[in-house]
Amino acid sequence: MRDNPRERMNRLSVSLNDKSFEIIQKYSSKYNTSQADIIRRALQILDVVEEATDKAPMDSILTYIDYLANGEHLILDIVHWKLIFQEMNQVGSKKFWDDVHRTGDNHRREYFDKGIREVKQILKYVEKTNWYKLKEESKNSFTLILAVAESSRFIKTFFEGFFSNYPQKVDVTEEDMKIRINVH
Repeated sequence: MRDNPRERMNRLSVSLNDKSFEIIQKYSSKYNTSQADIIRRALQILDVVEEATDKAPMDSILTYIDYLANGEHLILDIVHWKLIFQEMNQVGSKKFWDDVHRTGDNHRREYFDKGIREVKQILKYVEKTNWYKLKEESKNSFTLILAVAESSRFIKTFFEGFFSNYPQKVDVTEEDMKIRINVH
């Protein structure tokens, strides 16, 4: 995996525990390459990961991957988000808003399947979409500070659907660019 075949190579001896050695063997077999090459690749990936985590925490990066990897979600510029909701708030049909509510409930089932079940955990997970910034008021009270005021009806309707069949009673209220979530 050397960029330059004439590149000078340095020798290094390392001691590895069994698990680390098994990982090197696994990838050495998978890629049909030397153990040294696997270590070089791992160091290059570590460097990329370190640079990425300077920009976003690892849990956010993993959530982005979870959202985007299967092609079920997309990245949308916040200006586009705002324009869409300026229009939808004026012309959105009852069917549209019912569908938003229903998809909220569908997402609840998906998140439960992933083990994301606590209200705080759910809100932190969805926060990574940049719909809002989460403020925890208390153990059972949360404020969502919206990135775009025009999205308030959408986010409120989504969470009303999400929590409609939740095991606990959850109130979702809206006020001035904020959504309040209270667990009873």
